[in-house]
Amino acid sequence: MNQSAVLKPAASETGDLFLLTSGPLTTSRTVKASMAHDWGSRDASFVAINKAVLARLAEIVHGEGDYVTVPMQGSGTFAVEAMLTSFVPPAGKVLALINGAYGQRAKRILDIAWRKTVTHETAEDVPPDLKKVEAILKRTPSITHIFVAHCETTSGILNPITEIGALAAKYKKSYLIDSMSAFGALPIDALAIHADAVVASSNKCIEGVPGLGFVVCRRDALAATKGNATTLVLDLHDQWANFEKTGQYRFTPPTHVIVAFHQALKEFNAEGGVEGRGGTVSEQLPRAGRRHEGARF
Repeated sequence: MNQSAVLKPAASETGDLFLLTSGPLTTSRTVKASMAHDWGSRDASFVAINKAVLARLAEIVHGEGDYVTVPMQGSGTFAVEAMLTSFVPPAGKVLALINGAYGQRAKRILDIAWRKTVTHETAEDVPPDLKKVEAILKRTPSITHIFVAHCETTSGILNPITEIGALAAKYKKSYLIDSMSAFGALPIDALAIHADAVVASSNKCIEGVPGLGFVVCRRDALAATKGNATTLVLDLHDQWANFEKTGQYRFTPPTHVIVAFHQALKEFNAEGGVEGRGGTVSEQLPRAGRRHEGARF
């Protein structure tokens, strides 16, 4: 192999350089092509596409029936802020488990919203100490919520969301998860881990384009958040209530982004869903295919 071949930059199927950042990332030719058409936000065809996207996202975390997906225009952090400031009431107190920049960002969001916090912080390559977490819960009964990043993007560390969820259930705390860098690639069973809300965005492991965040919420927990939000735009309950009433967004949605996300979800399904996208052992792929046979795509 000659030197020029070695030094030639790797490129995607559309000739773009591969993006290896945490997101935005490289998208397929077909995801890009899906954005060539203009969509009216109130057109029946677009409303149907958006409805299918929201239903599929709840299915990915095994939330059918118990969970609803609330989309939020903007980057993933818009959805994180919407989740935190909608789910945590003014009198709430959050135990924030921090081992990277995104845990720190969540803490800053809560501080700006005048929400009380207690923190358990570890190094970027160290998961939360579950014994210390439980000790905090025992001595601080005023804690109402637990927040953690599933896969902390700073270092890529995977945090033990199942074990943390067990503590949330044991001490009767609401459980909020930032799964931005894991949703769609690592398995999540929201009901089994006692999650009230799981947040992610269109441009991470599903491989869509940036512009849409979303929160998969336990329906009963979401219903109890009315009046908590600190802003109009990021009010998850109000966004959800409007969808329940009209099937549409309160404010202009990123139509091209959502249609591209729909296409990306088709490709996610075709690759075997979470097991295929996450690269788990090949023997699991037939089971994944059966699981997704009923997908609305």
